[in-house]
Amino acid sequence: MTVEAKNFNVLTSRDWTDYELVDSGNEQRLERFGKYYLVRPEKQALWQLTLSEPEWSMVHAILQKAPGRRGEWKFIKDIPNKWTLSYGDLNFWVKVTKFGHIGVFPEQAAQWEWVTEQVRNSHRQLRILNLFGYTGITTLVAARSGASITHVDASKPTITWATENQKLSHLEDRPVRWIIDDAIKFVKREESRGIEYDAIVADPPKFGRWAQGRDLAI
Repeated sequence: MTVEAKNFNVLTSRDWTDYELVDSGNEQRLERFGKYYLVRPEKQALWQLTLSEPEWSMVHAILQKAPGRRGEWKFIKDIPNKWTLSYGDLNFWVKVTKFGHIGVFPEQAAQWEWVTEQVRNSHRQLRILNLFGYTGITTLVAARSGASITHVDASKPTITWATENQKLSHLEDRPVRWIIDDAIKFVKREESRGIEYDAIVADPPKFGRWAQGRDLAI
């Protein structure tokens, strides 16, 4: 069966100076976050590395993961517990975690720009619901552009991280409602109350944990 793609747009980001994908291959990716270089596993990078091994000598830390276990960082050079990155006029904290996430998904920058364009072109204040909002960068992008945001994440530490990013970006006066809750339960309550939104942003994790210890893979 042949599937024809219609209205297919390739989104590219323009404003990254604090992030760079330096190299990838052999199921790894070498990335620069500010002035620090990190190596993380990437199962889809099945090709060969472009740079030679000596050219990887700038690495500060390598995330090593075993099947069924959290990752462990091997620190080669000094690196702070957390540091700030900027994308345009947005500022946010990044830090290494055992899950391999560092607080930002750089590849989503193209989506941030798309969100900015949609909000500004609406010529009114949109009400947006951001589910699985993580550290809040998409929320802050929309709020900066003039939207009213309800940001939902089940992790209290992550919500704290997001509010710190709000302060770093000097957006404390923007209409953002931070909610610590399960996304599906929150949506059901909003529906029962008759609450409506102009748009919903949803970026669920590949793996999560539900009540009673049940696991969910997406």
